[in-house]
Amino acid sequence: MMSLLEHKKTLLLCGGIILIGGIFAITAQSKSTKTSTAQDLSLAQTAPITSLDTAKITDAVSSTTLSQVGEGLYRLNANSQVENALATKTTVTDHGHQYTINLRHDGKWSNGQPVTAKDFVYSWERTLDPKSKSEFTYQFANIKNANAIAAGKKAPTTLGVKAVGKYQLKISLSQPADYFKKMLASTTYYPMNQTAVEKYGKQYGSSAKKTVYNGPFILTNWTGTGDNWTLKKNPRYAEAQSVKLNHINYKVIKSTTTAYNLYQSKKLDAVTLDGEQTTQNQNNPNLKTVSQGRIGFMQYNEKNQIAANRNLRTAMSLAIDRHQLATKVLKNGSLPAKTFGIKNMMKNPKTGTDFTSDAYVKNTVDYNPTQAKKLYKQAQQQLNKQALAITITCGDDDASKNLAEFIQSQLSNRLGLKVNIAAMPFTAMLSKVSSGDFQVNLTSWGMDYADPIQSLQILESKNGSNMGHYTSRAFDQALTNSEGKDALNKPARYSELVKAAQTAAKDQAVTPLYEGRTGTLVNPKLKGVVYNKFNGDADYRLAHIAN
Repeated sequence: MMSLLEHKKTLLLCGGIILIGGIFAITAQSKSTKTSTAQDLSLAQTAPITSLDTAKITDAVSSTTLSQVGEGLYRLNANSQVENALATKTTVTDHGHQYTINLRHDGKWSNGQPVTAKDFVYSWERTLDPKSKSEFTYQFANIKNANAIAAGKKAPTTLGVKAVGKYQLKISLSQPADYFKKMLASTTYYPMNQTAVEKYGKQYGSSAKKTVYNGPFILTNWTGTGDNWTLKKNPRYAEAQSVKLNHINYKVIKSTTTAYNLYQSKKLDAVTLDGEQTTQNQNNPNLKTVSQGRIGFMQYNEKNQIAANRNLRTAMSLAIDRHQLATKVLKNGSLPAKTFGIKNMMKNPKTGTDFTSDAYVKNTVDYNPTQAKKLYKQAQQQLNKQALAITITCGDDDASKNLAEFIQSQLSNRLGLKVNIAAMPFTAMLSKVSSGDFQVNLTSWGMDYADPIQSLQILESKNGSNMGHYTSRAFDQALTNSEGKDALNKPARYSELVKAAQTAAKDQAVTPLYEGRTGTLVNPKLKGVVYNKFNGDADYRLAHIAN
């Protein structure tokens, strides 16, 4: 819910992690099992879990894990459409301002306590409390008083959500949104067990033993720092009879070569391929190509004098051949980016044109070396520096480093710009970027559901995920209109979202690079996995290994 942040709205490593939304999801790689008939599955991630505290999660690996060991009001099906999870009935009244949600009565926490409406109220109030320092409070902006609570101007108890009895929630919105139920499917909105949180205090969610679960699986063998963990079937899960897998064993594998070799030796049930491997397996019937629901991009620290120069940022963008990047470097089906978003987020309600086409602005993401050189010279004059240098911070996985090296070569050869690469583990990258200790960050943002707001919102000036500190009144106003007065007017809202995207493009707020796709080899005996068509997330709740 980038990899820097989220949930599926999260900023991600450009290689394997996909950004929730926020908390941005990671592309599952799999480290297989020799006892497949025992319903044991092993998967691999490219980075470790950082937390299972709903209020603290900022990366896709953690969010993806939480989505398997936890459960919210709704889940998204293969078509990215909402279906009930803990919710049984939803009634929307007052022109979209009031939601009344009935909960199923058999939800259980792994500590034996029932999952109730109060667990949602407690979780949301806790996340919005400034003491939690959550980076995803903006996701609650539609709910009454949420922004004021996050700003410390009102008490968390004033949030527009109330428990009516044990199994009914009433939610009051300050601004309606036709995608609100999709938002509620995000792990950011998952409930929390107050008894467990108060028992473990600040340590809640820091290890398997200091976390409780209400999803299909429970987490074991995770100490909080290790590269190995196991998901085990949760006997208290309300629909435990539908869960066929007994164990899912995870291991952090950063090398795509290592993971691929493990798959070939039948020690992996699934593996996410790099470009070369995808090319080699084009005719393999076990190859799946799916959208990652992810936009890869460079974000700039506008508090840094060099990175803050718009002409330099635009010159860098126009010096990069995105077609070559997609076909010669990534080689996994990824597409050159046209704007800060991906295809199939939204269609023009009047013409049916894809949002990415309407939001495109000429000479912002095009390959134009001549114009790039002109802008670079202007940047040199403005900065009063003949020799310019920047450092790109990125993840240390193979895909991230390969992409960074391609960009380094493009910028050096086309502009004469000196580019240094600082590759580091994801958690270290996240820490540096979150603290503002960077110039340029090569990352990506994964989206929870199909709507342009999923990517555009992280560029709002007051958004906690706006690591680059981009500020534009025009951009902010367009998004405010789209989420306010035009929220339920589809043509007007669409126009405002296009305006926001075009403003960001002209400002080169970020440099969009590619729309993520991925090639994955899957053991043909693995059945029942639900792959989200918008973001490629894999749901193993109903998965099993056929005999």
